[in-house]
Amino acid sequence: MGDLNAHHPWWQGPLPSTANISCGSQTIANWLEDNNFHLQNEPAIPTHHPRNGRRPSTIDLYFSQRSTTQSILTLAMDHNTTSDHSAISVALSLPTVTTPVAPHQCWRRANWETFDSRIQSAEMDLSQLHGMENTLCAVTNITQLICQAVDEAVPVKTPQKTAAPWWNYSLMPAKQSVKRADRRACLQPTVTNLNDSWCKRSKWSTMVQNAKTDYRIHQLEATST
Repeated sequence: MGDLNAHHPWWQGPLPSTANISCGSQTIANWLEDNNFHLQNEPAIPTHHPRNGRRPSTIDLYFSQRSTTQSILTLAMDHNTTSDHSAISVALSLPTVTTPVAPHQCWRRANWETFDSRIQSAEMDLSQLHGMENTLCAVTNITQLICQAVDEAVPVKTPQKTAAPWWNYSLMPAKQSVKRADRRACLQPTVTNLNDSWCKRSKWSTMVQNAKTDYRIHQLEATST
C-alpha cells in the first residue's frame, strides 16, 4: 500500500492517446505481475486530486498477494481528507496469536524463612574464587539458587479469568446488584428479599442473553462484509 506515483492502465484505466507509459511505471507493473500481486483498488477511481487544476490520477494503490488476499475483509476509500490524496483503509482477518503469560508471584505472601533456609542449605563457599571464570561461574550458581529459593518461598498468584468477548461494562453494576440481593436474601430470607433476589437474577440472565446475541450478530456482520 502506498503512493506509487506511477501511471499505468492496470490501475489508472485507459490513458489518453497522447499519454506515454513511462519506463518506471512499466517496470513496477511487470514486477507486481511477476510476483503475483493483486490490485485491490477499483481501477480508474482517482486517488490524487491536484490542487493546481491538473487531471486527477490513480496513484495511491493497495496490492496484496498469497494469504493476505484471502484475509481482506473490507477496503474503503475516503476522498474527504485534508490532503489532496484519498485515504485507503483496509480491514484484515488475522489469526489470533496467544502469547504465554509468565506466572505472577504473590510477594506479600512470601515465606522469607523458607527463602533463607534454602539459601543457607546450599552452603556456598565464595572465599576461594580465583579469576574471572570462577567468579562468573559463582554468579551463575548464585542466580540459579536465588531463583530456586524464590520459587519455593513465594507462591504464584491465581490467574484471573479473562472477560468473555460478549461482556460489556453495563453488565457489571447489574451483576453487583444481583450479589447484593442474594446476600440480603441469604441473611434475611423474607418474602420481599427473596422476590427481589429472583427479579434481579432474572433481569441479569436476560441482559447476559442479549449481550451474547448482540455479540454473535456483530461477528456475523463483520464476516459477511
